[in-house]
Amino acid sequence: MKHLLMSSRLRAFALFSVLAFPFIGLGQQVISGTISDENGQPLPGANIIVQNTSRGVTSDFDGNYQIRAIQGETLIFSFVGYTSQNITIGNSSSIDVQLQLDNLLD
Repeated sequence: MKHLLMSSRLRAFALFSVLAFPFIGLGQQVISGTISDENGQPLPGANIIVQNTSRGVTSDFDGNYQIRAIQGETLIFSFVGYTSQNITIGNSSSIDVQLQLDNLLD
């Protein structure tokens, strides 16, 4: 009897997992773009983080990035020596960012 109960619980869990799996990423879209400096030069190694999460990526050699996020979430773009920029995701799946030099030492 105990074996039968465990078997039915395992089946129920497997069924739930299969049915719930497609909804895990529901609403997420791929946001892509380029990060550059004030002169339009790409910033390789810039950080892109979804605010209040552990999700983040780094831009490639050409300043390009791709990240999964949900409309309404905020992306934080940062690079050493530059002022960070926060952008809330709207309808667009493409966000290009131009960071400005941080003048903290002035």
